[in-house]
Parts: sequence; structure tokens; C-alpha cells
Amino acid sequence: MSFDDTAREPDQMFSLNRDLTGELEYPTKIARFSNVYHLSIHISKNFGAETTKIFYIGLRGEWTEAYRHEVTICNYEASANPADHKIDQIMPETHFIS
Repeated sequence: MSFDDTAREPDQMFSLNRDLTGELEYPTKIARFSNVYHLSIHISKNFGAETTKIFYIGLRGEWTEAYRHEVTICNYEASANPADHKIDQIMPETHFIS
């Protein structure tokens, strides 16, 4: 996430309330956050303090193992090299007699 991404429309916005006991929960839109692999949180304002301190962010949901396609190393030929593709049945050996 870069600062350019913060100008985009968020998937969900929360109006934060002062929480001295750390017991407030903010419900999320389930349809927006199903199958999440990466989550960026942008906090643009605080309650007037010079700095913002975040002590805990808890996420609730069902854990499922992520499927990750591993890197596949492939070599593709721009044009076929005949030396790599010898076919003896189609090209019989010829003997020159002089």
C-alpha cells in the first residue's frame, strides 16, 4: 500500500470511539472481507493527540489454508532447433556412393 492508494475508496470505513478498556468491537461487512489474503489498515485521524498508538487489532473469522501456486520454471523455444528434435523414422540415413 502506498500513499497514492489512500485516496481510493475504502472497502469499509469505521467511525472510531474512545475505548479505554479495549472492549469495543467493530463489525465488518462479511461480503467485502471473504477470502482476504492481504489487509491494509489506514488510520487518517486520531482524537487530537500528536501521535497515534495502536496496542491491539484482533481479527475474527475462519482460517482456511491459502493455495499458492509455486513458481514454475519453463523454457520456451522461439524457433525449433532441429538438432534437439531428431526423428530417425522420418529422415532415413542416406549413404553417398562415389
